[in-house]
Amino acid sequence: MTNDYTFIDFDGVVLDSEERMLERKYALGFQNHQNESEFDKYFEYTNLHPEEWDYIIKEAKVINDSVEIIKELEILKRKIAILTKIHTFQEMKMKIEILREKLKILCPVIFVPPGIEKHQVIIPNHQLLIDDSRKNVEKWIENGGRGLIFDKSIENNTNEKVKSLNFLIKR
Repeated sequence: MTNDYTFIDFDGVVLDSEERMLERKYALGFQNHQNESEFDKYFEYTNLHPEEWDYIIKEAKVINDSVEIIKELEILKRKIAILTKIHTFQEMKMKIEILREKLKILCPVIFVPPGIEKHQVIIPNHQLLIDDSRKNVEKWIENGGRGLIFDKSIENNTNEKVKSLNFLIKR
């Protein structure tokens, strides 16, 4: 066992909040998910309507027992941390409330602000990132880390993709 951390993405790995955010964004007329300015406009909207985060985060569902697995990893004293992108302070506040008060997850939570990449906040240095974004994982690996893509829909884990965090308990 090493002293390295395992970093776990929040949206799309722990909770289905990413799907919910894209759904809300689309319903409000921001339908091009490739256009960064549409995301900026949508997040401006969430600043004016913070109740959006209630739907996106508070009502989100746990993915493939991720919360229970993280709690088990905490009991096992594994070095884990949540590494999550944020777009607004309201989102940041809501994520902390959900993680600490509702889900009772106590591991460190590291926020990545807009315009910054995860590998810029945490120097990968051979540490593991589990993220549903291929781009995030590729950049993490390019900068000296180890990465796995989280894909809840795959049948079985591979060397590049996992469908659950359960493998972390057996490491």
